[in-house]
Parts: sequence; structure tokens; C-alpha cells
Amino acid sequence: MACSCARASGISMRIAIFFNLAIGVALIIFGCKVQNPPKDFAPVMFVVLGTINLFASILGFWGSYHKKRVLVGFLICGGFSTLLQVALVLALLFAFESVAQKIESPTQNPAKYDKVAKQLSIARWVVLGFVVVEVFTLTMAVLLRFVIKEEQPYNSFDAETAQQRSSTLSSLARDIEKFASKSKTMSERAYDKVRSKMAAKYGNYSSTDADWKSKAKISWRT
Repeated sequence: MACSCARASGISMRIAIFFNLAIGVALIIFGCKVQNPPKDFAPVMFVVLGTINLFASILGFWGSYHKKRVLVGFLICGGFSTLLQVALVLALLFAFESVAQKIESPTQNPAKYDKVAKQLSIARWVVLGFVVVEVFTLTMAVLLRFVIKEEQPYNSFDAETAQQRSSTLSSLARDIEKFASKSKTMSERAYDKVRSKMAAKYGNYSSTDADWKSKAKISWRT
């Protein structure tokens, strides 16, 4: 049960990380769309937040495979990114005109200012939704890091599975013993046949050896 929970949590974490990655890409694209190249507060913040999200997503995806230390890195980067996004949302909620005017002047280019203001007005609510998704991802990371135990693949067999494995190994051992005994018997029979054929053709080994010794002894004396 614990292993199933750990596996399901890891899968949920990776799904959430995919959305985090998409959020990072969206923030970078939006920052460059509002102002290209980004140089004022809001566009720069969007690009910075997107970059941090991309880096945190890599750590989160790696850490979702129960890499405890990597999850700590994800919690640090992801938490920092979430706090910055909350600060950006608050700035867009309570200092909206000031932020928009730094990007485009309403007196010099009213049409462009209205466009930027509309984009930022939509962005603050979208970013607020991003924060909710990231808080969920951070919660999953906290559970994987501190609550859910890491899956132990070699110790996760139940009693029935262990008994089945033991029975299979015992049967395999018996088959190996039978095969070894049969092979030994066949080898002995083959050896006896070869020895009998050699004896029939060249005579008994002991008598042949005695004749050779006697001949060698005579030749030495002569």
C-alpha cells in the first residue's frame, strides 16, 4: 500500500511539474511580448520568474523519483519563485498604474499604453492561477520529501509473492540437481565405453604398461 502511494505521488508530482514547466515558458514569452527586450520591472520579473520555474521544474522532475536531496533544491527554487510571483501579483493589484506607466507612457503613446495595461490586467489574474498550481506542486514535493516513504523494490514483496518465489527457486534447484546427476551418469557410461573399446584394441592398460616397463628395462641393460 505504501509503495502504491509512493508511486502514485511520484506520477502526480511529474504531472504537476509539467504544468510548472509550461508556466515558466509562458512567463518568459509574456515578458518578452510586453516589452522586447525586457528592461522595466514587470517584464524583467516575468522573464526572471520563468527562468527560475524552468530550473525548478528540472529539479522537481528529477526529485519526483524519490531523490530526497534534489527535492530540497526544488522546494527552495520553487518556493522562492512562488514568493516572487505573489509579490508581482500584489504590485499589479495595488500599484497597477505605476507599473504600467514605467513600461509605456500614457501621454506619449496612449494606444500602446492601453494595450500594455490590458495585458498586465489579464496577466495578474493568470499569474495568481499559476501560484495556485505551484503551491500544489510544492505540497506534493513536501509530501514526497518528508511524509511518503521511498519505495523499496527489493523489500516490497508480500507473503504470497515471497512463498511463490521460494517454491519456484526450490523447484529450479531440484531440476538442476536431476540434470547434474543425469549428466554425470551419462559421462561415466561414455567413459566406460571408450575405455572398453581402447582395451579391446590395445589391450589392458596395466598389462601394456608392464610390458613397456620391462622392455625399457631390458633396453637399458643392453
